[in-house]
Amino acid sequence: MKKLIALAALTMLSSCAQYNPQSAGPPPTDHKAAVEAYIKSSFFDPYSIRDAAISDPLPGIMFYQSGYIVCFQANAKNRMGGYTGLHRTAVLIRGDVVISYLNGDARCYTPEFAMQAWPEMEGR
Repeated sequence: MKKLIALAALTMLSSCAQYNPQSAGPPPTDHKAAVEAYIKSSFFDPYSIRDAAISDPLPGIMFYQSGYIVCFQANAKNRMGGYTGLHRTAVLIRGDVVISYLNGDARCYTPEFAMQAWPEMEGR
């Protein structure tokens, strides 16, 4: 059992050591436009958004894919017409397109992904 745990820990550490920030590719030219396109295609009522904020992009990995991670927060209406509360989501951008997302990603609550108000997204 100890050997299995040691092997699992070694595998996890070796996969972390292989990450190279240059593998993320070039930074997005307009990360806000990429996140806005994602919001408009995936939110039930994207025009009801309030309390919007967004972070700057940082190179990173999500679900074994590299790119640039951007965190955003929003409060939007659901199908019942009620606001769902403030939620944070991390998106992975590659080539100016969101390729993956994770709702409630813990990274979005760290100082590295500090949020700036995004009033342009509210009511769009």
